[in-house]
Amino acid sequence: MKKLAIITGGSSGIGKGLCRIFSKNGYLTIITYLKHNPLSDDPNVISYKLDLRKEQDIESFSHFVRKYIDQGHEIGYLINNAGVALGGPIENVPMKLFREIFEVNYFGLVSLTKKLIPEIIKNKGRIVVIGSIAGHIALPFLSPYVSTKFALEGFCDSLRRELIPFGVKTILIEPAAVATPIWNKAKKQDSSFVDKKYCKSVRAFTKNFIEAGNKGMDTDKASMQIYKFITKKKPKARYIVAKNRLFSFLQTLVPDKLFDWIFLKVFKMDYGDQK
Repeated sequence: MKKLAIITGGSSGIGKGLCRIFSKNGYLTIITYLKHNPLSDDPNVISYKLDLRKEQDIESFSHFVRKYIDQGHEIGYLINNAGVALGGPIENVPMKLFREIFEVNYFGLVSLTKKLIPEIIKNKGRIVVIGSIAGHIALPFLSPYVSTKFALEGFCDSLRRELIPFGVKTILIEPAAVATPIWNKAKKQDSSFVDKKYCKSVRAFTKNFIEAGNKGMDTDKASMQIYKFITKKKPKARYIVAKNRLFSFLQTLVPDKLFDWIFLKVFKMDYGDQK
């Protein structure tokens, strides 16, 4: 029986790229998608519609995976890739938006992982979480997204240390700028809730950050880099994925005060006299 590679958010970007790579390398690959089934013509790929905001969907998906386990397949990799990027000024962002992004990027991920841990332990499989360099560097106007990525940093450290005695490896991937569809989706976000005083800065943020993301590392190259990292015999706890990994790593060491000054200038964060 083939080993299983389970990948959430497989309809585009890194998830779709990893799906193709695992399929070519002989894995029976189960991917989830929210709206569009991307790889219906590949006999090695099984697609499943999953909304990570719904606990019932997650429960049903875990039972679906167990059917293949009962047939003799073993979980080689659980790759938690699905995610959304939403934001805005903290003063204005509706609490509903904060809760929605946490349901997808964090709570849904945690729920699915918990349900599959027993099978992963049996097979000494690997748990991979696609986090972000934003889990180290908190950008303004992106607090809902950034908060989930900081939360995943702590979750993965705890998970890794709990499962080491079972021979299960947990690997956190921290992409920097990778040209995935997540950025174009973020640009389409409704921003009608943003106060006038923030509009100029939010526009500058969109131009300088989101457009930079669209010009980032090619998705296929990023997917291959991730595949090489997570299939190493002795993988590290976390890996940065970027065109220039050293530069991205050095960014995580920049003092907070310097980043504060940089963001003020780059994102034109001069709101005028608010008295």
